[in-house]
Formats: sequence, C-alpha cells, structure tokens
Amino acid sequence: MIAIDEIGAALRRAASIALVALACTAAPAAAQSFDPLLDISISEALDADDPDRALELVEAALAASDDTRLTEDLLSRKAEILEAAGRHAEAGQALEELGAAIMAREGETAPELIPVLERIADNYEKAGKVDEAVAALSRVLEICAALNLGERAETAIARLEEIMKSSADGHAEERASTAGAAIEQYRTAEEENSRAGPFGADPETGFTAVKIFYATDRARTGDPDPANFYGGERGTLELGTATVSIPPRHVPGKIERPKIWLLEFREDPAKHVILKSVAPGDSDAVFADMRDELAARESDSAFVFVHGFNVPFNEAAQRTAQMAYDMNFSGVPILYSWPSRGSLLSYIADTAVVNLSGRRLTLFLEDVVRKSGAKRIHLIAHSMGNRALTDALELYALRHEGEPPAFDQVLFTAPDLDAGLFAEMAKTIKSTAQRMTLYASNKDWALAVSRKLHGDAARAGQGGNRIIHADIFDSVDMTSIGDDMLAHSYYANNPSALTDILSLFWRDAPPQDRCGMVRAEGEFGNYWQYSPEECGDTNALLSTLSVLNRASIVDLSEARAFLNRFIMPVTADPEDRSRLESALARLFRN
Repeated sequence: MIAIDEIGAALRRAASIALVALACTAAPAAAQSFDPLLDISISEALDADDPDRALELVEAALAASDDTRLTEDLLSRKAEILEAAGRHAEAGQALEELGAAIMAREGETAPELIPVLERIADNYEKAGKVDEAVAALSRVLEICAALNLGERAETAIARLEEIMKSSADGHAEERASTAGAAIEQYRTAEEENSRAGPFGADPETGFTAVKIFYATDRARTGDPDPANFYGGERGTLELGTATVSIPPRHVPGKIERPKIWLLEFREDPAKHVILKSVAPGDSDAVFADMRDELAARESDSAFVFVHGFNVPFNEAAQRTAQMAYDMNFSGVPILYSWPSRGSLLSYIADTAVVNLSGRRLTLFLEDVVRKSGAKRIHLIAHSMGNRALTDALELYALRHEGEPPAFDQVLFTAPDLDAGLFAEMAKTIKSTAQRMTLYASNKDWALAVSRKLHGDAARAGQGGNRIIHADIFDSVDMTSIGDDMLAHSYYANNPSALTDILSLFWRDAPPQDRCGMVRAEGEFGNYWQYSPEECGDTNALLSTLSVLNRASIVDLSEARAFLNRFIMPVTADPEDRSRLESALARLFRN
C-alpha cells in the first residue's frame, strides 16, 4: 500500500538531485547542443508509427541536456509519446520526473504541478495502479489548500470519490480511508484559509496588487486556475485584466518564487510574485476601464509589452507587472500575449504563429491609440515577439502614412529576426515612433539557437562589434549585464536595464544623456555599450528615478532639491551621492 505522501517524497528526492544538476548548468553549452529541429524529428518518427525511435530521440536529448527547463520539456514530450502508445505506467513515471524538476525550480506547491499530478493520476489509474493515482490526487489537494484554489480542488475531490466508489479489490477499504483522509485534510485547510483572508495569507503582510491589462489571441484552456487560464493554442483576440501580487521585500528585476532550499513550500503573496486573477472582458468595457485607471492615476502614459519565445501567459503577466512595479510606472501596463507554447521544443511551432499574431497586434494597437486615453504609448517587444511587433508597426505605418508618430518609445529587445530584414523594416516603422532603441546581447540563448537554425545568418538582437547600425534607431549592446540565457529576459531581470528603460519613458533621453552609455566603434558604424558600473548602486538609481518621475520633476535644480529633502540627505555616503547626482546631471542636460 502506497502512503499518501509517497509521490511527494519521491518528487522531493528527485528534486534534490535536480538542484545539484541545476547548480552545474552551463547555459552556453545548452545553446550549442540543442537541436531546434528535434521536435520535428520526433514527429516524423511518430508519423512513421515508430514510437520507439521517437523515444530514443527524447532519451538522447535528455542525456545531453544540462538545463532544467529543457529537461522539463523533454520529459513532458516523453510522457505524451508513452500515453499515445498506451504505456501508461511508464508515462506516469516520466511525469513523476517532470514533477520533480518543476519542484526543484518552483517549489513544492507550484501551481504548475497540478496538471502534471492530474496526468500522473490519469495514467496510473489506466495502468491499474490505483493507489498511486490516489496519492497523486492527494498531492493536488495539498497544493490547492496551500494556494486556496477551491474550484480546482473540487475536481480532484470528485475524482477521489469516484475511485472510492469503484474500488472493489482487497485494498478498497484502505484506499477509501486514505482518500477520505486527504479530503478531510483539505476541508480543514480550506476553513482556515477562509479565516485568513482572500489570498490565504495574513492581510497585514503588505503585498502590492498590480493591475495589468491584456490582449491575447491564445485559446482558453477551460481551467479556472489563473496560472493555466490560457494555453499555447491559437484562439481569437480577447481582452481583459489581471492582478499580480508583488511582495513587500521584492528585489527589483526579480520574479520571486518559492524556493525549496529556503524551506518555502507554498506560494505566499508576502514573499512571491503571483498571478492572482485573470478576468476576460468586453473590449469596450476594458478600454473604458483603462481610461478610468489613467484618470485615477492622473497619467497619460501606457506601455505595451510583447513577450518572446517559450513564455506562457502567466509568466508574461508576471513580467509585465514586475516591470511596471519596479519602474513605479504611473500609467497603465498592458500585455499582448501571443500563443507561444511555452516549451523549448516548440521553437518551430512558435515561429508559425507569431506572424499571425502580428496582424492581430496591429489592430489592437489601433484601438490602444484611439480608445485607451493614453497620449504617450511605449512599446516593448522581446525576442520572437519582435516579429509580431515589427509586422504590426509596418502595417500601422502604411495605414497612417504622413501622420505624426503614434508611439513614444519603441524598444526592440533581443529581436529574433534577420538583421538585414530588421534594418529594412525599421525604415518604414520609424514614422510610427518618437524614438526607436535596439537592445542587443551576445549571450542570448534563443538568438544562438535561431542563428544556428537560419544558416548562421546574423540576427538583429546580436551584440558585439557586428551589432547592426542605422541612424534611425539607437543600437545598444547590453551584453555586460549578464547572461540570462534560457530565462531569456535580461533586460527586465536587471535593475540597471530597467533604469535605462525608465530614462527613455520619462525623459526621451538620447544615449549620451543616459547613465552607463559608452560610445563604441563597430564594424557597421557607431553604437553604444552599456556599462552600468559607472552608475553605482543600480537599485538606488532605479528607485530615485522612479520617485522623481512620479513627482513630475522637470529640471536638475528641482531634482536636487527633491533628492535632498525626500530621498538622500547631504550626510549620505559621498560616493553614492556623487554617482546619483552625476546620473541626474547627465539625464537633465538636454
């Protein structure tokens, strides 16, 4: 007889092994060894009715993988193949390994574990391993209790009750007792949560709820859980709002998640960034809500963020809220989420849908300009999301030829498209923007894979001496701020990069007026290297600029007076103060 927490214990043991592997990860090597055509090869083997060959390809890739996210995607693919072949016990084992990897990355009660555990239960039940299915569903209830996911818990309870009724073997009585105890334990935790507040946590903890707006052409999954509300399949364009909690001790640039090595076993809004709600709405009502928010905030600004490859909806929403919070953005943050499948194996599939999303994005941007109430609209695209944005802006420019720029700052971060194509499209796009900025890096994993796939053709987001140059946009090499690689969001993970973005949003500052910018001579012309060391404490600088921006400071003398009175007294560390004043003097000299 399997104990209720045996699957949880097995996942914890495997997670500890995964943590050791994660500590030894060499992301650049992963970029070199990963085959972006792997999923196509697997599909070809399956089309030839050769699941064993498909499994061989997956196993070989697993043996070569040294990145936890790639390992997760491979294990999920392995389970799918085994499920289709009717090898359900093996599929359950592969899914247990997947659960262990997710636990190592996100914590023991990560909501991403719930669908995995439900699949484990499905497969073990089909394989006749009913006790293991009960254990998996019991773990679902533990997570639902921790995260206060009542509707999802009721589904697991219904399945447990069905198993209890249908069991007729020698273990039926013991199994019913185990399932009943799990249900009773959940009901007790649910009652405690109802007394603790709407998020299952002490309302005195002080977390901040950040409201974002979104448009997406992802299809709904039918799952009410915010983390899984939208999937990776194509849908029709839908608008709505979402709420993301930011913890009181949030570190700028980070998205805090539960860490098993810190003995954090549940998501807690007092400690972690959590997508708390997703609310689709009528288009006119959503835009009316935007206008009301801008009026309440006394702002005329908005930014639209278009995420990149390998990003699910919930992570894109968290990133949008984190950027808005870290920059103390006074306007409305808006996410455009295209149907990326959120899998490293789905690079080719993502390329197939992103350009269609560009057509939908251009219509949405038309509505943002006409209906949102925002007068200063900034656009940020990342990675493959730049394919959607460049298509959208090119179409917008052709429809509005001869009109003033509709957008203020347009930021292309690590754009995953051909360098020559980007330079040509920028000529048309320029008429839509007040200023265009290209952020590039030589340490971006997805760009390395893309270049490999495209016959070593240069990508627009690659930095270094061969960074693309044009007078119509500012080229900035951000390689110095680190290699986020598979997480693939270096521009938003680093407070110094967010400081540079804020300087653009606030002051429309050219590179020479922004802290950390050093002019360099490249093969194709001048560009800017970003060296944040000269800016000193980047957290302090980001906080200072965000406060000054919200205070509507307009000149250097006013900024210094505000700095002295509210932010940093004259008795502060002389070196820190000198760097801050130098950055401000540079920013306000235009």
